Amino acid sequence: MAASAAFLNVLLTLQNVWPTPLVRVTSEISIEIAVLLCVFVLAAEFHRLPGKSAGRVIAVFLFLLVIGRYADITAPALFGRRIDLYWDARHVPAVAAMIAESAPAWQVMALAGGIVAGLIALFLVIRLAVAGILAAMPVTGLRRGLGAASALAVVLYLGNAAGIHTGTEAAYAAPVMPVYAAQANFLIKANQASDSQPTVMPPSDLARTGGGDVYTIFIESYGAIVHDRPEMRSALAGDYKDLDAVLAKTGWKAVSALVDSPTFGGGSWLAHTTLLTGDWITQQPEYRMFLAVPPETLVDRFRQAGYRTVALFPGIRQEWPEGAAMGFDSVLQAQDIPYRGPRFGWWEIPDQASLEAFHHAEISRGDRKPLFLTYASVMSHMPFGPTPPYQPDWSRLAAATPFDQADADAALAMMPDWQNLAPAYLRAIRYNLQMLGGFVENRAPDDALMVVLGDHQPPAAVSGTDASWAVPVHIFSRNSAILQRFATAGFQTGLTPAPPALMRMDALNHLLLHALDSSPRLAGALRN
Repeated sequence: MAASAAFLNVLLTLQNVWPTPLVRVTSEISIEIAVLLCVFVLAAEFHRLPGKSAGRVIAVFLFLLVIGRYADITAPALFGRRIDLYWDARHVPAVAAMIAESAPAWQVMALAGGIVAGLIALFLVIRLAVAGILAAMPVTGLRRGLGAASALAVVLYLGNAAGIHTGTEAAYAAPVMPVYAAQANFLIKANQASDSQPTVMPPSDLARTGGGDVYTIFIESYGAIVHDRPEMRSALAGDYKDLDAVLAKTGWKAVSALVDSPTFGGGSWLAHTTLLTGDWITQQPEYRMFLAVPPETLVDRFRQAGYRTVALFPGIRQEWPEGAAMGFDSVLQAQDIPYRGPRFGWWEIPDQASLEAFHHAEISRGDRKPLFLTYASVMSHMPFGPTPPYQPDWSRLAAATPFDQADADAALAMMPDWQNLAPAYLRAIRYNLQMLGGFVENRAPDDALMVVLGDHQPPAAVSGTDASWAVPVHIFSRNSAILQRFATAGFQTGLTPAPPALMRMDALNHLLLHALDSSPRLAGALRN
């Protein structure tokens, strides 16, 4: 009985070994186990102990609590945020497929088999532990001693909850039931219509663009850690220097800042929608409301100003309702990108090839309208590899052999190490910095304005503990007057943003509209 009760208590008080999926044992007390033992003792006192069927139900209940505990302590370590069953669960198949593409088949099969076998074994051992406790209940002295100890644990816990100082506050693990209660409450709210109104974007005639293209480019998982973490800042220093040299050579300039993203470690679409709407969209229910009743977005504003609006989303392989909700004139998805080279990981298509497809389909057209682009890159998505080689000759990217065979083989061999993802992350960010420099030098029109930003920080396995939710944003232009407007708002000259975050991402929407408006009355809005 003692071993069974202690084992169940251990399962519900495990703590994470950050930043891995592993766990460690603690000496904390589970209030759920204490309450369950009290229930067993009271049932035995009245000769109403659970039968075998009830014992199996109790085992299932405890099994679910253990799974909830593991998810609650592991998600923050791997992703930097609490688990959200409402929208995390629907991405499980895609994540599983991504892992299958990113690891050898034997490893995937071993992992899947190990998980299934482990879950079955866990349930059986829990069932055995429940049976062990119930089998000892007829022993009166043992039962009542257990009941007294469990009751004392419950009373002390309730005293702590009531604010009475008992000196045992640190002895208890956080209960698991509130985790499930919070998820259930969220599910209820998620299926109710929201009464909140979207933020109204400020007026802007967008005249300061001078009729030039405007590109909003989201770099996947491009987080503030590339500047905050000394080892990453040092590793990428040469790449930023090279990009700065390209800008200087071609007459482009940049200003930079940090902005807070509405999401962390995933949920890129929340960031995309926040920037486009100017509304702070942090949860899936808010996103669902956006799709149901689309508010005005930057897409609408630029279309009204005479722009052709284009979405470049190479990570989309199926029906995409967001495109209709946002009202893009054209949506370029994976099947629209004529890439015939080797497939790089789950996302397959190199980001450079996607930008080249956009250049061929839109930029290079003769008599055309100015373009407003929203592009979401994919190559720096977790697990950050394999990363394609950068191709200096952009015209080769649509050919049957976009890379030299040796370069492609070497890149495909650099698979991410799931135990240490930081090197793969740095390779992916380095690739994107090279791509940006090449795009500015070889493909972007001289009068274009580029807003390049991260969608969110990488998961906690890379970003570390207590990482901010900030991401870099760079404004590229040859127009010094436009860049000065962003500098007035607090942006720093060059490619290095200054901490802390200057604003939230929804405010960046408003700043962009103010900066591109021709009215001098908005100068105060830029400073504020």
